[in-house]
Amino acid sequence: MANTNVAAVGYSKAKKQIDVAVPSGTKTADLTAIVGGLINGGIIERLPRGCNTCTSGDHWYIHEELDEVVNVDLNTFKAVE
Repeated sequence: MANTNVAAVGYSKAKKQIDVAVPSGTKTADLTAIVGGLINGGIIERLPRGCNTCTSGDHWYIHEELDEVVNVDLNTFKAVE
């Protein structure tokens, strides 16, 4: 990622889960502000089940993105650039 202060936010309807991948090194103390910013900043509204009431009770899965990742084509098992 070019900007090292970017989180990837997604939603799984099947798991009823909001997935947030924060940059490596993010402190636990920062999570309250991050979650609050995602909710109050209108980001959660952009997900398929967007309103705060609609996602009430859904699980939040917050994790650090990995430093070393290899994307793999599962048909050929070759690395994808």
